[in-house]
Amino acid sequence: MIVALLLACAETPVVSPSSCRMLDAPAAGPLAADRLAAAGDALALARLFIREARQTTDPGFYTLAAGALDCALERDAADRDARRLRAHVELQFHNFAAVEVEATRLVAMPGATWLDHALLGDAQMEQGRLEQAGVAYQAAADLRPGLEVYDRVGWLRWLWGDLEGSVEMARLAVATGTPADPEPYAWVLTRLGWLHALACEPAPELDAALVLLPGYAPAAFARGRVRLHTGDGVGAAADLRAVGATVEAAWALSEFDPTASVAAVREQDTRGYAMWLAPADPVAARALLDAEWAVRQDATTRMARAWAAWLGQDTSVDTAAEARTALATGILEPRVLRMGSQILADPALMQRALSMGPGLLPSERAATPAR
Repeated sequence: MIVALLLACAETPVVSPSSCRMLDAPAAGPLAADRLAAAGDALALARLFIREARQTTDPGFYTLAAGALDCALERDAADRDARRLRAHVELQFHNFAAVEVEATRLVAMPGATWLDHALLGDAQMEQGRLEQAGVAYQAAADLRPGLEVYDRVGWLRWLWGDLEGSVEMARLAVATGTPADPEPYAWVLTRLGWLHALACEPAPELDAALVLLPGYAPAAFARGRVRLHTGDGVGAAADLRAVGATVEAAWALSEFDPTASVAAVREQDTRGYAMWLAPADPVAARALLDAEWAVRQDATTRMARAWAAWLGQDTSVDTAAEARTALATGILEPRVLRMGSQILADPALMQRALSMGPGLLPSERAATPAR
């Protein structure tokens, strides 16, 4: 979700003079009533905007959260909660290196909390430094184990290729969740349901998440992908259209709806858009992925960049070496396995990707792009 920001994380924030004047400007959203009740409280409003961003997948709420946090920091530049949340917002805009710098400062301060260590791990994980992220998450778990930490550790295990361990941690996260705090609970239900679906197992957690939060975008997307995989086009269309303007939803919709435009929402997810674009225009996709690589050196970005180079017959990149390096992390992401299978001419990788239920779209399962 890449959106241009006026401000970046810094030790002393640069604050727009209008940040507090705009604090209570009306904005539609599922928590608008809660925001009205929190009028004037910049930190509380920021938290509500972040919840709305997670619930709807609309990055515009993160921009509103950034403004509220700038106001909070204008009032008190040393507010630790505001600094941490501001860095969390920057994480959503892919300013990973800046977030790592700020999180490192927060961790070094007296009284560092599990949230500070989790934020540091998030920034490191997004940059592909999984071992360091694991250390940070362990520090967070030592201070306060719970849903948020279990979810992070589970995702890290997935990136390491440990599906069983990922499911174990997702179950722990669900077990510690509560409907009294519905969005985080719906999130971990969605994560567990998707992992079950990838293992070709029933995924009732997706329905449970949508009962808990009707229209919850992450669960609607996951269930839409499952329905698409099982041939329920009507159900898939309903779920995917409910997700909103995201690259992944538009990509899945385009499988059966020629009016669905991935290009129209390209700014929402540059990397996802580049992977969709690569078979048709590998040169343009490679340029986008090079920019992404400058800020995020993880296995998925590495493989996608190598794949675009391979499709475009760009000999300046050792695509086989890049593919092997990406796969050496253990990553099980079906799309990454598919790209690696093509670069390395390894049918076993493709079979592994195909075995993971709805992990590939129907067109991806059917086609192997030629060089």
